[in-house]
Amino acid sequence: MKKNILALAGMAAVLAFGSDAYAATGTATATIGTAISISQNTGSQTSSTNAELAFGHIIPGPGGTVTVPTSGTTTASGVTLTTQLPTGPAEFKVTGDTGKSYTATLPSTTATITKAGGGATMTVTGLSSDSTGSLAGGEEIFHVGGVLTIAAGQAAGVYSGTFTVNAAYN
Repeated sequence: MKKNILALAGMAAVLAFGSDAYAATGTATATIGTAISISQNTGSQTSSTNAELAFGHIIPGPGGTVTVPTSGTTTASGVTLTTQLPTGPAEFKVTGDTGKSYTATLPSTTATITKAGGGATMTVTGLSSDSTGSLAGGEEIFHVGGVLTIAAGQAAGVYSGTFTVNAAYN
């Protein structure tokens, strides 16, 4: 019986004086941002080319180029550019978190445009953009220009093709 009393007294002492264990709480937070997106700005009120990179109506000569800058006047060298069709840069719209920065990436190689019905092709090089990389107000509209190379005796017809522009947050 003495042993039981001593054991109970020992346990009571441990419980009365406790141990040096403490508890604290932490906080967990998360912010979900807007996913960045990019699209061709086909609803543009400022583009006469439906936001496409448009090289216009070209009369071939000994071969040459048509240069469409991101802004300003389209120029031709070695070919004749008529006024039958509009020319102008492609227009893209990037949306995302207001105030965030991003990078627009253009193809590093050439883009190929192909004559309707197949066969003949032409190349577009020197793709460039006027993107600032800033989503002030949650969006930016930017333009893409390029240089079309026309061969001597290029086959007549309507040519088209695609190129990919990517956007990613920095």
